[in-house]
Amino acid sequence: MRIRNEYLYKTIPEYPEEVDFQMTKLRHNTNLQGFLGIWDSEGFKKPKRSKSAERDLVWWSPDISKDDVTSAEQQYLDTKQCDAEKPFLHKFTTSPAFLSSSRMGNFRFSMSIHELMRSFQQQFCPGQEPDIRTFETVVYKQEVMHSIVVHAPRARNLFSKYPLLEDTQEPACKFHENTIIWRPQAICKTHRFRLSRNMKAIRITVKAREEYMWDNIGVAFHVPHGQIFHFNKKILFNSLILCEGTHPKLNTEEFVKCEFGPIRP
Repeated sequence: MRIRNEYLYKTIPEYPEEVDFQMTKLRHNTNLQGFLGIWDSEGFKKPKRSKSAERDLVWWSPDISKDDVTSAEQQYLDTKQCDAEKPFLHKFTTSPAFLSSSRMGNFRFSMSIHELMRSFQQQFCPGQEPDIRTFETVVYKQEVMHSIVVHAPRARNLFSKYPLLEDTQEPACKFHENTIIWRPQAICKTHRFRLSRNMKAIRITVKAREEYMWDNIGVAFHVPHGQIFHFNKKILFNSLILCEGTHPKLNTEEFVKCEFGPIRP
């Protein structure tokens, strides 16, 4: 019996639509066990062998800063050819994709897309450019996950069924000069505000608030089994921060209880 997903059939309050977020950094969140493995091996790999070689993937997600949200708001206003009295977009970017907390664990590696792409090219396809393809869209109960995959040209036989990102019509995101341009369709998990015509965020009463579907995006780097997406300890050291854990957790390990901020191994 097919279960109806009630999140898909709700009337959504007015919110900023078709906002482009330009991201220059990605983050890899993990728990203590994952952190120790990354630190000891000096790099990233899938912990266990996959059933299929195309699933030997290391996943990263957008690391969207407050400045990124501010820039996206200004570009949105420029597109609409209007102004706003007060900043408003940060009141709508409340889904887990925009939060500084993590459902995976307290340890976060945050790196520039430039650094990640340069290192991947040098390690897995020297002298060539990696392919970037639209990968999969997976619909969970409350989350829609779009993804792209980065792989070496020699792995084209594994990923040829997925279109190159540049050839995809209406892709979930675009990749340009070490920047990912993402236009999510749903940026709120719970709508606490609605957007008025004069670009004001109007608070919705607590009783009237509802939860909705939200968009996410993942970037998967293909790292063949037995290999490591390598970074020396200095780079890992400088990219590591401790972030707050949030529920629902996506693994069984408990969150670390301590002060949140930069940490050093």
